[in-house]
Amino acid sequence: MNGVTKKEIKHKFFSYAMPSVAAMWVYTIYTMVDGMFVARGVSTTALAAVNIAMPLINTAFALGILFAVGASTRASILKGREDRAEASRIFTTSTVTVFCLGWVVVILAQLNLHSLALLLGATEATLPYVKDYLRIIVCFVPCYMTSYNMEVLIKADGFPKKAIKTTCVGAVTNIVLDYVFVIVLHWGIQGAAIATGISQILTFTVFLRHFLSKKSYFKFVKIKWNLKEVLGFAKLGIADSVTEFSVGVIIFMFNHVLIRVAGDDGVIIYTVIAYVSQLILMTMMGINQGMQPLVSFYHGRNETDTHRYILRIALASAGIASLLSFGVGVLYPNPVVGIFIDPGLNLSLYQSGVAAFKLFSFSFLPLGIVIILAGYFTALEKNRPAMAISMGRGLVFVTVSLLLFAELFGETGVWISMGVSETMALVLALVLYRWRLAEKKS
Repeated sequence: MNGVTKKEIKHKFFSYAMPSVAAMWVYTIYTMVDGMFVARGVSTTALAAVNIAMPLINTAFALGILFAVGASTRASILKGREDRAEASRIFTTSTVTVFCLGWVVVILAQLNLHSLALLLGATEATLPYVKDYLRIIVCFVPCYMTSYNMEVLIKADGFPKKAIKTTCVGAVTNIVLDYVFVIVLHWGIQGAAIATGISQILTFTVFLRHFLSKKSYFKFVKIKWNLKEVLGFAKLGIADSVTEFSVGVIIFMFNHVLIRVAGDDGVIIYTVIAYVSQLILMTMMGINQGMQPLVSFYHGRNETDTHRYILRIALASAGIASLLSFGVGVLYPNPVVGIFIDPGLNLSLYQSGVAAFKLFSFSFLPLGIVIILAGYFTALEKNRPAMAISMGRGLVFVTVSLLLFAELFGETGVWISMGVSETMALVLALVLYRWRLAEKKS
């Protein structure tokens, strides 16, 4: 490994991966906390409304990832080659692009709020809540997207601990403000949106100060905005972006199918499952994003043995996380569901939620390996296999399995469809990886 020991590589991997996992957890907890306080402080109908609004937030997050991962990959490779000027130019281009794109999202969403709420699946009961939540949360999208873009790049800059400290401060702020606005001041679902927005502004401000300081390797520089270059970032980041975008697509499809086969109760149950499954997905994404800059760095130095060893560590870490998630989902679903659905108020809904969560938990088993292999291809700038895995997992397989199993088995089919979809994605990922190894040997 060119003088670098396995122990040193392992230490470096975890120094990147752990903050990445924690940061992804924090970003997910933002919306989970909103849901918890809304469920307890407003109603379960309002909880369903937050979930119905989530695909828009996931789409905005996916747009941030689209450029952040591509820029981080390129910047890490350039950093490995000690080309500071070009790395700084890429950093600036990515950050400016994401910030401007965030304002495009704000304008389009505000001008089409009612239609957007209906498109997302709002029913007569949830429509007022969905509109109230979206009207406020959308205004903070530029900070949300740009702060995530900078969170990815600050790790490539060599400050993974600062990334997690900042996002944790933002999360604590969100929790405190949620309690004050929703429980104490009774501002309802609007209070939850305001709390999230303020915490995002705080996170954005701290990250911006870092990149304006002397500590940062990457600097803001004068740029000529180049569409071809920006599309190049998007090409590199599209696999990870599709993974995040698929979260919104999956929520969207599940909501629409469940309204048809189970009504609003089905959407409430899925809201609980979606929160937890997104937390697990973000764990895998965090491991992946801890791996990617290191793989790209050593790929830039042509140290193949080193980045393959990093892949093995990442696969082992994600595999353990998958097993733990499955174990908790099957053996201890009651306390998880009970956070959102009070059995004392609606016992039948709570029991249905527990049963659904057990079935859905089978999807956690293949998830980690799929995400890591897609991320590995991205880090090596192998876009086609990365895109194939992400598209298969996030769009094609889930659509086919959801529609087919819902038709055959009704609500039960909905809960098992995700396990089938993730297993199909695992098979595809392993086949593509085997093909790559065969190409290397030939």
